[in-house]
Amino acid sequence: MSVFVFCKSRTLIINYATKLSWEIFTIALIALVVAIAWWRSIFLISQRLKKSNQELELLVQQKSNELEALKSSLQRTNFLLDRRENQLRKQQNVLFALTKDRAINQGDFIIAVQNITRTGSFALNVERVSIWLFNKNKTVLHCLDLYQKSLNLHTESEVLSAELYPSFFEAILKDRAIAIEDIQEDPIFQELFLPYCLPLGIVSTLVSRFEVGGEIIGILAFEHTEIEHLWTEEEISFANSLSDLLALGMEAQERRRVEESLRVEQKKSERLLLNVLPPEIAERLKSLQFKTQVHLKTSGTIVADSFDEVTVLFADIVNFTEYAAAISASELVNVLNEIFSEFDYFVEQYDLEKIKTVGDSYMVVGGLPIPSDDHAEAIAEMALQMQSSIKKFKRSDGSQFSLRIGIHTGQAIAGVIGTKKFIYDLWGDTVNVASRMESYGIADCIQVTEATYQLLKDKYYFEQRSAINIKGKGEMTTYLLKGRIGA
Repeated sequence: MSVFVFCKSRTLIINYATKLSWEIFTIALIALVVAIAWWRSIFLISQRLKKSNQELELLVQQKSNELEALKSSLQRTNFLLDRRENQLRKQQNVLFALTKDRAINQGDFIIAVQNITRTGSFALNVERVSIWLFNKNKTVLHCLDLYQKSLNLHTESEVLSAELYPSFFEAILKDRAIAIEDIQEDPIFQELFLPYCLPLGIVSTLVSRFEVGGEIIGILAFEHTEIEHLWTEEEISFANSLSDLLALGMEAQERRRVEESLRVEQKKSERLLLNVLPPEIAERLKSLQFKTQVHLKTSGTIVADSFDEVTVLFADIVNFTEYAAAISASELVNVLNEIFSEFDYFVEQYDLEKIKTVGDSYMVVGGLPIPSDDHAEAIAEMALQMQSSIKKFKRSDGSQFSLRIGIHTGQAIAGVIGTKKFIYDLWGDTVNVASRMESYGIADCIQVTEATYQLLKDKYYFEQRSAINIKGKGEMTTYLLKGRIGA
């Protein structure tokens, strides 16, 4: 019984233990599954976090790279802006200096051209800069100046023709500026590439034309060699500005040429004016003409003056009319020119004023246009010199010429008459009396009136003539001047 009970109890215990173990196993299995699920969840979350971290790191790196690229781009942009600003400042300084260049402003064109090509080469760092001028028909371009930077050399040898390069000529006549980065690929320069660009190593070019008075005159060319160059807007603008300065230089040259021509013509005019007018009268006449040009009113004679006392001399070559009829016109003019040129020298020597010559008659006056105290004495000295010098001249038959000279002192009016062919002339009774002294005189003698005699009697020898009847004056006492006392 006890054994049975023991066995049954053992069986119960075993069953109970077995049941308890299975429950524990089940619980453990469930716990294991739960643990596995939890660890799997943790692993998946960890993987996602790792992936997210990687993606985040990649995004951060990408943004960092973008920021670095943006920073580099900004630095490059700032560098380029600074460079362009420096280039612009440099170009502006060059242009400002050229605007003050005396050669450009005063029209010294060759120097101005060389200054432009040289400064243009250094301003744009270009190897070759050249200036070309069109012919009248715009069919030929002649190189006026070529500057080569590496050689620091100016030359002017090239010629281009529209016949050989029609596309190039058509383009530069059409457009103000042409900028070519690669000449070899540009259709305009295809015809120039082999004969011109390739031998000189030219790969890029910038051409700007210039005009004077609305007419195209020529071009300014910048030529890069070996390395291609992309022309910026600032460089094109600079080239056009240099072209404008070149045009100003040409205008200044033309203005200078015209002004110089006007100065030459003015000097010729002044010399011609001084040949017929006293210097003082010529200056007054020019002053009055200026006032007339600016609409200031003038009245009466252009220039006229009254003189209280002057001395007038008339001289006439005796029997010259008969002699003139026997010689040719050229011989006649040559003889008179030689004699009167000698008399003109005396006029200058004694500071007198030659009035005119009429045929073989010579008229001179002392005491005007500037009054003087020794006018009678100066006229007397000239008269004696004239009588002495006339003996040097011979007629064709070997005989000597002779003079009749008449002198009178008194009041007179002097002035300029005429509007185109000016003449400084003398009017008044004094002129008429002096003329009568000559016409009523004696060959080889100097006849003076009482008025002149009274002024000179203490310094000169005189011979009194008998009273002579002068037309319009009646009887007059006259004197023959013989020479200077003490001479």
